[in-house]
Amino acid sequence: MFFKIKILKYWLIILLSPKHKSRAALEAFQAKRMNSFARKTLIKSPFYQPYFTNKIINWNAVPFITKTEFMDSFNEINTTGVKLDEAMQVALKAEHSRDFTSKINEITVGLSTGTSGKRGLFLVSEDERAHWAALVMKRVIKPKLFKKQKVAFFLRANSNLYSSVASSLFEFKYFDIFNPINMLLDELNLFQPHVLAAQPSVLIDIAEAQLKQTIHIEPFKIISFAEVLHQNDKENIETIFRIKITEVYQCTEGFLGVSCAKGTMHLNEDFIHFDKDWVDENKFHPIVTDFSRHCQPVVKYKMNDLLQIKMSACECGSKHLAIEKIIGRDDDVLIINHIKVYPDLVTRKIAMHTDSFQKYTITQMSSNELQIEIDCPEKKWIDTKNIFESVLNNLFNELGIKDVEYQFYNKPIHSPGNKIRKIKRLNYENKHTCD
Repeated sequence: MFFKIKILKYWLIILLSPKHKSRAALEAFQAKRMNSFARKTLIKSPFYQPYFTNKIINWNAVPFITKTEFMDSFNEINTTGVKLDEAMQVALKAEHSRDFTSKINEITVGLSTGTSGKRGLFLVSEDERAHWAALVMKRVIKPKLFKKQKVAFFLRANSNLYSSVASSLFEFKYFDIFNPINMLLDELNLFQPHVLAAQPSVLIDIAEAQLKQTIHIEPFKIISFAEVLHQNDKENIETIFRIKITEVYQCTEGFLGVSCAKGTMHLNEDFIHFDKDWVDENKFHPIVTDFSRHCQPVVKYKMNDLLQIKMSACECGSKHLAIEKIIGRDDDVLIINHIKVYPDLVTRKIAMHTDSFQKYTITQMSSNELQIEIDCPEKKWIDTKNIFESVLNNLFNELGIKDVEYQFYNKPIHSPGNKIRKIKRLNYENKHTCD
């Protein structure tokens, strides 16, 4: 009961918080909150203590870090005294047992592999769980008076963080995506959710089953997270269910953004500061400082996600930074003959010529070699392979790219529990040699 009161408290704080009328007002608010965060939280972190003078932090001296440094300095960064070895042991035990109620001294411990496959740990206190749940209730799954909402959440690993939204207003059901998809579809059909939340690759399977009338569900809200939602997949899922998808930008680094009523992704700048590592005039890698996380501070954390900024103001009126699209990770961008080819361009070209729900991955193996795996019925294999080759050849010719070699394979793409990346570039010797 006490935890539910905490959620209500944070929900009221968020609800009653004044809306910023200008970017200047928002940035002034961020500066004030970041300095308060430094005095109350970072001063307790052994990693950040050297950057204080007379209890005032020198933000310019604080280093940028990546996931590697974040994990290497896990013991020094977190303010709880929890050690990496102990936390990893608890998290791995939960992964094997599939019991995700694991805590250390009332601190929730979670394991993340992300799209990179590199293990990461996150620590979340009860207060932070309550704040997250309140944000979800305000910005993603809004409560309905006198009506309990049934929420189907498809996850590779459950967590106290996610189940925090369960209450008299929500019936929360966790679907373990390590289980076979047919089993999950049967469970989903029995559950009949009002809210469906899953990765795009899982949403595609659910939409296909709905289209084939294998299942019949009528959610009034669909939430996409964890993977890049390509435009053609989004349009097809929305057409089948006749509702707009809400996109959530959530990862180990925090609850970074959510789409508004107009369908535009906005970054959550009222509790996260975003520096930008610009790639060109409208694309950047976000550098995250979350001033709402206190157990495991996330400060000047450079992500390899690639975001494209929306150049025009969003009609919703929010002053929070609007994102045109989440392009993907930096290594979702192909680099062939020193020319960058963005994944959204490739997927859109393919969608124009073949089944939009076609399951495939395109992996750049070397500077001019692509491995293309397609999940395709045998009777359609030759035609599908030829379409892919023709589309890619035409695209590369338009871009002035020549002499690309292809390796085609007809094989199932999705392994239960793994995130899907349609386009990806492996680490090879010349991966950084681009114009």
